[in-house]
Amino acid sequence: MLPESTEVVSGGAVNLTCAANGQPTPFVSWWLDGMELTPESSVPLGENVLQLTDVRETATYTCVAQSEFGIIEYNADVRVIEA
Repeated sequence: MLPESTEVVSGGAVNLTCAANGQPTPFVSWWLDGMELTPESSVPLGENVLQLTDVRETATYTCVAQSEFGIIEYNADVRVIEA
């Protein structure tokens, strides 16, 4: 499941979901501006839901799926709109 770009009202909340499968099951993490948002000690296998609250700025989040066979990245834009 690829994350989808979305719009959110300023101050609102949104969940971004990214899932990847393969053998071995890849680790899935979220990044923003070169900084990992998923704690390194708890990167989940196969799926990761990024929960954003009190969103105030438009940003592009990157889902990274990684296994011993490589890395795949996919971007999702979260655009803030005024109510």
